[in-house]
Amino acid sequence: MIQRPPVKVLICLVITVLALVMIQNLTISNMHFSDYTNQLATNVSFSDSSLSNIIKTAIKTPMAAISRNILNRYSEYRQIQRVADFKELYDPRFCVVELDVDRKTKTFTAGTELIARIHLYNGNNKSLTQGGDFLNIWLKNADGSSSVAGYVVDNMNGTYTGHVMAFWAGNVSVKVSVTNTKEGIGLFTNYVHVYGSYKFINATFVENKKSEMTQCAPKTSGWLNKTYGGFCNLTHENYNISLFCGKPKSVPCEKWVKYGWDDSLYYDDITRKILRYKDVLLEQIHLTIVPSSKGDLDYPAPSTHCNVLPRALTWNSTVPSGFLYRGAYHNLICQPTVNRSKEKYLACLKDRPVISIGDSTTRQWFFRLASFLNIKDSAHISAHAWQKFARAYNTTSGLDTEWQPHELPFHGSPGSDRKTVKSVAHRLDKIPGNSSAIVIIHWYAHIARCCDHVDLRDHVQHAKAAVVKLLTRSPDVQVFIKGPHLITYFNANKPYAYIGMFVEQVLLEEFNDLLHKVIYLDQWDMSVAAENVNIHPNPLLDDISLNNLINFACKAS
Repeated sequence: MIQRPPVKVLICLVITVLALVMIQNLTISNMHFSDYTNQLATNVSFSDSSLSNIIKTAIKTPMAAISRNILNRYSEYRQIQRVADFKELYDPRFCVVELDVDRKTKTFTAGTELIARIHLYNGNNKSLTQGGDFLNIWLKNADGSSSVAGYVVDNMNGTYTGHVMAFWAGNVSVKVSVTNTKEGIGLFTNYVHVYGSYKFINATFVENKKSEMTQCAPKTSGWLNKTYGGFCNLTHENYNISLFCGKPKSVPCEKWVKYGWDDSLYYDDITRKILRYKDVLLEQIHLTIVPSSKGDLDYPAPSTHCNVLPRALTWNSTVPSGFLYRGAYHNLICQPTVNRSKEKYLACLKDRPVISIGDSTTRQWFFRLASFLNIKDSAHISAHAWQKFARAYNTTSGLDTEWQPHELPFHGSPGSDRKTVKSVAHRLDKIPGNSSAIVIIHWYAHIARCCDHVDLRDHVQHAKAAVVKLLTRSPDVQVFIKGPHLITYFNANKPYAYIGMFVEQVLLEEFNDLLHKVIYLDQWDMSVAAENVNIHPNPLLDDISLNNLINFACKAS
């Protein structure tokens, strides 16, 4: 199990030339401030006879909260197939969160670690006896200009230990939330297993005047087979990445011409309530941090410049990897040398194409960067057909940036031409030899709508083979993998913390022998600290992430 060290340990390692590849990512995180107290109070036991065959939770695998080993628990989560009573879940009305206080001084000093003891109780006010829920802890000042995420360790017995650094002095709040319940994760994993996908995409088949639309998933399933009486195996048409669609009755499978999203879901209201029961604030403890001997701000500032940091360390950084203080981002992995200035960005990106491949969050980066650099010339940019290739360029300044969607399952607008969506590997293979491009690759939001870790691995393996070929013919290309971010949108009935964790684990495992060549852009803990809500992060997070990318990609100026 690979673990991330606490911040102080990492600094020692960096000072001694950044030794081992250490820990992993924030595994348990999230937040949202929806008040479920009334919902819990009014939910009663479900007496439906179909739920009489209950499989109880069985989370037995220990997991440090700052490790990427969530898939060790996959079979255990799969055992959670039914929930008989909503009151079996934790209830924030009864849960207890307490901070450890120095008995002598009874104060908290800037630069020290705060430790929270967390005890979960269910709706019957009985202590939970198993782990498996995902918790998050973070520190924030009143106006939100200063914030930092921590991590939570699962003690496997219904208690948890939260760790968060107090880097600055002032009045702050320590916040603790349950981001995903083990029951929600269990129901989600079983749903994907039964149906082959969480949400489907659809395929339109056309021949002469006949047209049929069927649902598609990244794997076969008995449900899909029974619904349509057979499959169309479109894997070959999807660049050899698995895709299976219901067989149309009157049109051949080879007449597939269009695709689009499908928001159909086939679970009951009980499952919906449990999947929506996430990102609940357990406690908000107000306290005052006093200055240390170093003053109001006390944190271990790194001395190694980001552009010379060993790339493997970007995959194995600390929690936190950075924090906000009075609106300014402080990087804890490496020392930035390129501030967010148009002139420095222009100098860095001159004659270096920026190629983003992914979903609408990478398209958001594309727009943000083009706008910041004031690139006026553009091609193929449409708000209506957003899933199409887009490019912005300025030949005079030597600037060229583009965005391309990744392969299906991709949940584009209904009726989209399937030929507009190509695989990451196909996109990478089109980059010529001796290129100096900056390439950004991202899977997350569309994976969350459909896939489990097995399906994601299929995507990543195909892309990784293309990355190897690209770096062989163009060793000056810099490849970045954009990691997942926190999503707490109330109506997004998916366990995003769990999904983010398996995305990170699959990425780490598949790129394990390329960690020294590929740079990982960790967004998770900063999105936790900023209390991000939506699929599309707020502009501050985009600016922080893009600046981190520039600092890794560019020499000090």
